[in-house]
Amino acid sequence: MSWKKSILMATAGLLTFWISSSHRPEEGMFPLNYLNETELKQAGLRLDADDIFNPEAISLTNALVNVGGCTGSFISNQGLIITNHHCVYGSVAKLSTPEQNYLENGFIAQSHSEELQVPIPCKVLQSYEDVSDRVLQGLESNTDPIVRAQTIQDNIKAIAEKDQAENPELKIEISEMFVGRSYTLFRYIYLQDVRLVMAPPLTIGQFGGDTDNWEWPRHNGDFSLVRAYVGPDGKPAPYSEDNIPYTPQKFLKINPSGTKEGDFVFIMGYPGRTYRHESAAYLAFQEDHHLPRIQQGFKYQIDAIKRHTEGNTAEQLAFAGTVQSLENTEKNYRGKIQGLRRTDLVQQRMQEEGAMLEWCNKTGRASGAQIIEQIRGIWNQRYSLAPAYYNYLLMNRQSTVLRTLNQLAQLEFKSPESFQDAETLNSILGSYNLRNVSLERDMVAHLLKAQKEAFANQSIGKITADIDAFMAQKSLQGEKNFFQSAYVKSLTASPKGLLKDPLYLLTRSMLLTSAEIANQWKDQETLLQSLMPQYTQLRLEFQESLGGDNRFIPDANSTLRLTYGYVKAYSPNDGEVHYPYTTLDGMFEKANTRPDYRLPTETADRLRKDNVPALFKDPKTGKIVVGLLYNMDTTGGNSGSPILNADGELIGVNFDRSFTATINDYAWNEQYSRSIGCDIRYVLYVLKYVSEADHILQELGIQIP
Repeated sequence: MSWKKSILMATAGLLTFWISSSHRPEEGMFPLNYLNETELKQAGLRLDADDIFNPEAISLTNALVNVGGCTGSFISNQGLIITNHHCVYGSVAKLSTPEQNYLENGFIAQSHSEELQVPIPCKVLQSYEDVSDRVLQGLESNTDPIVRAQTIQDNIKAIAEKDQAENPELKIEISEMFVGRSYTLFRYIYLQDVRLVMAPPLTIGQFGGDTDNWEWPRHNGDFSLVRAYVGPDGKPAPYSEDNIPYTPQKFLKINPSGTKEGDFVFIMGYPGRTYRHESAAYLAFQEDHHLPRIQQGFKYQIDAIKRHTEGNTAEQLAFAGTVQSLENTEKNYRGKIQGLRRTDLVQQRMQEEGAMLEWCNKTGRASGAQIIEQIRGIWNQRYSLAPAYYNYLLMNRQSTVLRTLNQLAQLEFKSPESFQDAETLNSILGSYNLRNVSLERDMVAHLLKAQKEAFANQSIGKITADIDAFMAQKSLQGEKNFFQSAYVKSLTASPKGLLKDPLYLLTRSMLLTSAEIANQWKDQETLLQSLMPQYTQLRLEFQESLGGDNRFIPDANSTLRLTYGYVKAYSPNDGEVHYPYTTLDGMFEKANTRPDYRLPTETADRLRKDNVPALFKDPKTGKIVVGLLYNMDTTGGNSGSPILNADGELIGVNFDRSFTATINDYAWNEQYSRSIGCDIRYVLYVLKYVSEADHILQELGIQIP
């Protein structure tokens, strides 16, 4: 829908109903200082707030770990961490070869000496402090947007550097909680030496592949184990054979009994980014441009990689991490598009803003009404820029050739002398490497065609003609071009050759227009950032005027949060009701019915066991539990988060949301928001019978009859 065509007004009474009905107890990614102990106790928690976070003593927080952008948790006093298989997927792929394929066959270290180094540093929260007043020092409400942004950036840098000097053994980060209003300083222990301990076979850890990604029912064991190490003195240190396992201040107790439907559960973790306080115009733009353009661009790249690596195991392994990441985002964006349309969230936010404008007029807040209109105007301007802007971003992300040529063109414009210098050129071209030439040609041709269409929409005739002329020359197949490494190397010795290269000249021409568009976008972003603190405050005051429970929780931003809810079934589509547990029987029913459900005989035989102890089974069905479903409020970054019961015991590992719950980035919805975890009973089952890791079970203190 077009934002210009969709501005609707609503009565304050209708909006009051919508807001009050959307705030339910299960909604919220709560920062630690937002926890309401009374509410948690009423919901079912049997712990005290101090058991969760206590700056004066050890608490559950000390067992939580940020694992390279995912979440993990310590589960032994020897630094053992459980997280998701998909969080270590890329690292396992890089450790694998066609001869020793850990990704396909799984990995288990029988001793500490066999554990393999992975580039996934861990952060453990030690303390936090509100530094908003210090970050905003020297700013007035009418400060110029550019000056304001720079002052905030300078203040953050100064505060972080001072605190880092006072705490050299910790990692200091300052996070923005509300745009332009609220800032928190976090102090972390930073563990650099992390090693792979266990990864299940690919056909368990990623069973269902992209077919089941963001879907329920699920049957994959999406978990892996890594271990954190420190120096012999017990302090964080880079990798060394002399390092010893880290002793955490706290590790989680595993409850092998699992859960039953309706049980209270909660999650602690590091959710990435949500956008729940953004304007209606922002949400409309997401639905109209941002989400579909990225989704379509990624879909083309995924299909192209699969076409050009088919039948080549080594190349498939080399691209495995890339494909997994692209597929995850592409399907996530499709889910968000569906969620925005199903929940009618854009329309609801438009109604809210309509009521806000009415309220501003009634209460004499003329400046508030101006802020809303200004924000709408900026997003309207972006509609015309979007095609060329997004395609330019994709060109630099999806093509090594175009990204490198763009770097060279920027160098030419900024420093003509350096551009003619062979040593400077070599710094850009020296490590130039195309992993798959046919794939690169495919992507360049596709991206140039898309950019031609984008520029044509803006009536930029010359560049459109330049692209046509270049493609007519069939230069992508020529003997001397950027798809031949010998040609690229020759340019470092003779830089002037670049000025005759047809693809370079075309990229150079596109850069001038793209840079102009990017600068307009940046200026608009600076202005939006200056307006959003006022918009957020206006929305807060408006919701307070309506009364009721309208807590204003900061958007997720990769800082530690808590969310809670219940093991709960749901009905995502008409006529569907999903039980909140899946079992091995369901996995065997899917097995080998399509490529993503591949299950080799050897793995299947290990999964099929007679006389299985009752602790692995769902009491209601008597079947071996695999996955579980719950209505908690999660998003990206919660991957690997521990699912905890009312006593703070580990009963599962969060790894995904349902397709309908991708809307969580913009709003939580009781009907559609469900998150998915690997039941701890299945984790233990795989460790016992597939990986035969009795030594790990012993380390965890788990006895299986």
